[in-house]
Amino acid sequence: MYQTKWIANISGIIVFLFFGFLSTGWAQDSGFYYTIQKGDTLWDLSQRFYNSQWDWPGLWEMNKDIKNPHQIVPGTKIRVFLKSEIPPNPAKEEITETQGPKITPSFAYSQMDHIGFIRKTAESSLGNILREKDGNLMMSVDDIIYIKPTGSGNLIPGKRYQIFTTEAIKETINGQVFKGVKHLIKAELKVLEHNVSYVTAVITKSFRDANVDDRIMAYYERPALLSVQENPAPIDAAIICSEDNTIMVNDYKIAFINKGKLDNIIPGQIYSVLQENKSALGASDSIWPPKTVPLAPLNSGKLIVLHTEDMASTVMILSSKKDIYPGDMVN
Repeated sequence: MYQTKWIANISGIIVFLFFGFLSTGWAQDSGFYYTIQKGDTLWDLSQRFYNSQWDWPGLWEMNKDIKNPHQIVPGTKIRVFLKSEIPPNPAKEEITETQGPKITPSFAYSQMDHIGFIRKTAESSLGNILREKDGNLMMSVDDIIYIKPTGSGNLIPGKRYQIFTTEAIKETINGQVFKGVKHLIKAELKVLEHNVSYVTAVITKSFRDANVDDRIMAYYERPALLSVQENPAPIDAAIICSEDNTIMVNDYKIAFINKGKLDNIIPGQIYSVLQENKSALGASDSIWPPKTVPLAPLNSGKLIVLHTEDMASTVMILSSKKDIYPGDMVN
């Protein structure tokens, strides 16, 4: 049987020694309060209090005031709960205290259904936005929009679809040119009715403002819960770009790597992000330009694979020791 142990001293340092993950359950009548400090993340607090990063969804679930788990505000008080014991299950094979049950850690991401992806060619468009009912240039939740069907598929009343845009990607990685098409999901809509030459729909969810000529595709459902693999086989990959084309790819940002299903990459795998490391030699000897010697790469962070296509994968940066940039190695 698993037990949760805790020790508290006068300085307020609390250390938990425990076994189990989110699936073991939580005891809501026990625990303590902690005040968020600058630089804290639920990922780090989960490791600190529960000895496992993968329990952060439970920490979030038990603190309803946290609306976005990736943006916690310093000064906020959260409740840290102790975990309950695992109830006996006679239907399962008896497990000794030393053996313990085999538990696979999981990772939950509620926004999985609208993360971007990269494919070799663009997804066929079922239609294009003609305009918003009142003529608004930027379209968001509850806006009524008119769509011109392309004829490549049906837009069925009552069914939900996604608004997306595409962008051609061309990057040189390790001396080889990578070409693909990035798909950015902007919003969800529900088709209301068909007219003679257009379709009427309402935007039900908005992640980014939609615009005239944006495309429509079938709703792309992806599981929000992943089984985590912390030590997959090494890969020789690199970060292509971030979802929003930012210069740096910080913690919890979405990015893409140049390996996918064809390279046996699957969602839930954890990889290290590495940066080139060179040491300049000869400057003190008045040698110019200074010669450089390649050193072992610097481990600058970790990422998790969220979604895979044949040629590329969508990833999230879990933690970073240094600034992470497109072109950094992934292994």
